[in-house]
Amino acid sequence: MTNRRLSARARSVLSMIRRHGQVSRAVLIRESGLSGTAIFRATEELEASGLVRSGESVIAGRGQPSTTIHIEPDAAFSLGLSVMTDRADVVLIDMAGTVRARREVTCPDMSRSAIIAEVLRFSDDVFAASGLDRRRLQGLGVAVAGYFVDPGTVNPGFELEDWALVDLGDAIARDLAMPVVVENIANAAALGERLLGTGARFESFCYINVAAGFGAGIVVDGALMRGRHGNAGEIGGLFLSSGRVTPNLATLRDCLAEHGVHCDGISDMIARFDPEWPGVEAWLATHQPSFSYLFGALRFTLDCEALILGGRLPRALARRIVDAIDWPENHWPIRRGRRAPATATMVAHLEPELSGPLGAAALVFHRTLFD
Repeated sequence: MTNRRLSARARSVLSMIRRHGQVSRAVLIRESGLSGTAIFRATEELEASGLVRSGESVIAGRGQPSTTIHIEPDAAFSLGLSVMTDRADVVLIDMAGTVRARREVTCPDMSRSAIIAEVLRFSDDVFAASGLDRRRLQGLGVAVAGYFVDPGTVNPGFELEDWALVDLGDAIARDLAMPVVVENIANAAALGERLLGTGARFESFCYINVAAGFGAGIVVDGALMRGRHGNAGEIGGLFLSSGRVTPNLATLRDCLAEHGVHCDGISDMIARFDPEWPGVEAWLATHQPSFSYLFGALRFTLDCEALILGGRLPRALARRIVDAIDWPENHWPIRRGRRAPATATMVAHLEPELSGPLGAAALVFHRTLFD
């Protein structure tokens, strides 16, 4: 396992280098506000640890050329597992955030022991086939659909009984003999989108995760906002408390069935989704007001750069929803001819089944290597 005894300054600089992939020392100085000497010492420490390497020198304004610092992708790896009510996926990523391998590890009863056994089998297979150094594996991130009741303890839907009210970090770490980080699925998906998706364009955004349930992950100034108990973004309750219907994929499946389109579970519906199916328009007519209400509430509360609609929601359907958002202020008088600055509305870039495990894997790096 890669040496994690890095100084706080080196960890912060490593996080900046990872975001760029490669970056000159001059840019690091400008973006961090640190002195040239501090940046030089931090990058020297990182290079000595094998996490970065020095490259060519580039001209960066006046003065001497500045050395380019490159992330070393194979210096460290992490595993990410997402566990939803009807599906589980695992990925292996390198330190640059590139997905090196992925596999669906769904089991019929979604039992914890069976899925963890599949994760271990996946890890063994990938490292054996690729020749990568397993000693550089930093750990496993686990994202579960549910809310926290204690650190590392999630209360998920009834379909995931074996994952409920157990210290998952401790239990899984004992099974796998590696560090384990536990997060809810919406927070992990937000980090996944921040790493390789639409969220990479923004420092502050809210990722709206639509799946069998409904939640959100909030990123502020590049960092995940978890809240006191890890449940920031548990926004599904806003619908119930305001008397509105909760939009999720379970209600979409039910609506499709009422219109003669039968799907063998949510995963089957996502895989075969056709925006022209009968029942789609009826579902939108019922649920679009809830999305407009939510987007307005989030905009007024968070004032972030973007609201990103994703989760397992089919992207063609997500685009329809985003394009039809009815903002509350559109119906209000304009004060002095100026409205508050707009918030961008986006559709998630990553495919529905990737953002969760990718973000879970990224959590491991944030916990062990990055600032």
